[in-house]
Amino acid sequence: MTKETISRNELFQNLNFKTIADDKDFKEDSVREVIILPILNALGYSGVNIVRSKSLIHPFLKTGSTRRKVTLVPDYILKVEDNFAWVLDAKEPNQKIVNDDNVEQVYSYAMHPEIRSTYMSLCNGVEFSLYRTNDYDTPILFFQVDDIETHWNELKMYLAPNSFQTGKSISYEPSVPYGKTKDGFDYASRPLLEEIVGKKRAARRHFGVHGYFTKQTWNVVAEYIKNYSKPGDLVLDPFGGSGVTAIEAMMNNRKAISIDLNPMPVFIVQSLIAPVKQDEFGKAFEEVKNEYPRSA
Repeated sequence: MTKETISRNELFQNLNFKTIADDKDFKEDSVREVIILPILNALGYSGVNIVRSKSLIHPFLKTGSTRRKVTLVPDYILKVEDNFAWVLDAKEPNQKIVNDDNVEQVYSYAMHPEIRSTYMSLCNGVEFSLYRTNDYDTPILFFQVDDIETHWNELKMYLAPNSFQTGKSISYEPSVPYGKTKDGFDYASRPLLEEIVGKKRAARRHFGVHGYFTKQTWNVVAEYIKNYSKPGDLVLDPFGGSGVTAIEAMMNNRKAISIDLNPMPVFIVQSLIAPVKQDEFGKAFEEVKNEYPRSA
């Protein structure tokens, strides 16, 4: 059971934290046994709920087409009702646990397909850091272990076994058949379109301002959007390029998400969809027009 309150001496028996960093014999194994294990027990973990040094085969590393067998071994994986809840890695007192490769290492444990934990943490005996796996740039909790009494309630709120939601079964009963909306629009059985003759660019479509090399024919894209979606729908183009899909979606009363790795098309799309205030645009135009004769 999780302890409601905790004292430093209750956990660590008058351990002098000022000497840990300079003690050459106080290494990673000492951090595990003297610091981490008492914390885990006080949080409510024991026995089979503390998994030590589980071997994980890294699923992603390859050299060319050859898969390289790389084994990951986290120090602790904590279980709640037979599910992996969070991971904890021990480091020596001279090791960093914020903004360091050690954080990326424990992230690789937490994100492993066998684990997929919400939280990941590190402890070097002197400091304790806790991260959410989906944002490991900045810890959500960081404190000196010597000051654990001050942070105990917050640590318990995140990591105590009863803080994790488990054992819930949720089922969803769709109110209409899959792919079909209440007004009868059926996404799953939309008819195929006949051949569409491509049109030259239309000025109101804005595509004349650049010559991006993969630009698609605007009216073909527009017809497909109108056929396979409804007004108000969200249209996604994960390879957005110069944004023809996004712009046509908006021109036809849809919302749009456009994604591209290349910063140039991202800039183009952001520029094309940037809102323009007519009065400010008119003033800027007059300034340029008046300045031009004086500089000619």
